[in-house]
Amino acid sequence: MCPLAGFMKRIAKQTLSVFLTVTLCLLLLVPAFAVLGEGYYTTLPTIYLQGQGSEIYAEKGNKRSERLDEFEVPDGYIGDAAKALIPPLLKGLTLNKWQEWEDEFVARVLPLVEKTALDENGEASNGSGPPNYGIGNQKNAEGKYGMNNYVLAYDWRLDPCLVAEQVKDYIDGIKKKTGAEKVNMIGRSIGASVVLAYLAQYGMEDLETVILYCPSFYGMEAVSRLFAGKVEIDPKGISRFLDFYVNSGELGESNAQLYNLLKDVVAVMARSHQLDLTAKTLEHIYEKVWRDVYPRLLVKMYGSMPSFWSLVGDADYADAKAAIFAGQEETYKGLIEKIDNFHYNVLVPSTQKLKELVEAGNKVHVVLKYGVPMIPTNDMVNAQSDMLTSVWSASPDATCGPIDGTLSQSYIDALADRRYLSPDRQIDASTCLLPDHTWFIKNVGHRDMPDCITALFEAIYEYDGYMTVFDDEAFPQYLFFDEASQTMSPLTEANMVSETEAEWNQSFFQRLIRMFKLLGAFLRDWLQEKFN
Repeated sequence: MCPLAGFMKRIAKQTLSVFLTVTLCLLLLVPAFAVLGEGYYTTLPTIYLQGQGSEIYAEKGNKRSERLDEFEVPDGYIGDAAKALIPPLLKGLTLNKWQEWEDEFVARVLPLVEKTALDENGEASNGSGPPNYGIGNQKNAEGKYGMNNYVLAYDWRLDPCLVAEQVKDYIDGIKKKTGAEKVNMIGRSIGASVVLAYLAQYGMEDLETVILYCPSFYGMEAVSRLFAGKVEIDPKGISRFLDFYVNSGELGESNAQLYNLLKDVVAVMARSHQLDLTAKTLEHIYEKVWRDVYPRLLVKMYGSMPSFWSLVGDADYADAKAAIFAGQEETYKGLIEKIDNFHYNVLVPSTQKLKELVEAGNKVHVVLKYGVPMIPTNDMVNAQSDMLTSVWSASPDATCGPIDGTLSQSYIDALADRRYLSPDRQIDASTCLLPDHTWFIKNVGHRDMPDCITALFEAIYEYDGYMTVFDDEAFPQYLFFDEASQTMSPLTEANMVSETEAEWNQSFFQRLIRMFKLLGAFLRDWLQEKFN
């Protein structure tokens, strides 16, 4: 092997390791905690249920106690963990003896996340929980309410059906304080699960307009497949994900040159199948250890939280329970009862429930995101997604082309009504649950909450009637988020190809040439710094 090829493989393998670390962190932080944009107002009070609804403190209601939901990795932790894990990893690979690696892995990961775990009944028996906030009349001089006035501080770990009872009390309190006969509601991610639980229990008697923001009717695949133990590592998916993640700017600007080089190296290696063996090796390691690691690890963290079980789709649910509660079904009987109740009585019938509500004259809307590659650790890696949930699950049932392609020409030619076809020909919304009331925002991930999206919510809430995707030229069915300007505009042929998509459309040789250019620039700068 030539020195350059060896160098490239080392970079690719190191990048893959970094990617897997980032992937784990993203899964640990899903769904994101974020408020709505400031400066937006509605005539009725609007209740906002965030993905992770509030801070979690060691003592519920006491903000002076230890905060438990801040995941901090100590300095040197990753390096120390890698050194400790490599010897038992090699032992597992060579001798097929994995117990030592499993013990070390659990011992390293669990202390980072177990503080937020619930007990075997899926309850916070240790007294931890969110802070307490009062309810006031937040109406301004113009007689309107800020869209961040009523952000409910709920315990995002708990059973969404239990939280729904808290939401009902919260609504009653707001109505009493403000004199409003009804309120609006928006639920994001896990918050959308709470909205579904609320609608199943109480209907829309107290609600004027509901928005389900980034919901997961058929499961949030990044979580659902993980819980079920269905992990696949896709090299091309890793390349697409790395392209988007570097372009998003989340890694910062200080090492931008190196990150751009790394993503091109990985793209070249993936397209030439040089990462296939590495991916298969990772899958082999996973298959050898997951049955033992899962009951010990996940059930002590997110597997103990009914809220995260609300993100497990029906196709994965039985497998997930078998994987996580294997041999411990009696111990976790209380938790299993809670998650079964939500799954079978709320999630599975949720689409039919929404249909019935809309047919009865109620106003329900869905807003979701797309154009972001799925975390490449499951079989949905080629699907249109927001990184964590596919468009198929969030819409639900929109027909989509692959993340790096379009719907087939034969499918498009057969469409009798193309009003619901996206300008980039990647999505047909005519097949989704509420085609006239579902918006798709391209080029923004699940965890991100740009202020500009709140303008769409305001328009929906303030519309005189049941707003459709055809009623406001500023907010058609398909919208595009521009990362650089932090603005949102209608998706058109002029803006429909993002920076990341343009890279995916480049040929192998285009990426290879750019890789060598970036490598030359990197080495030149390194040498100048070294010898100046």
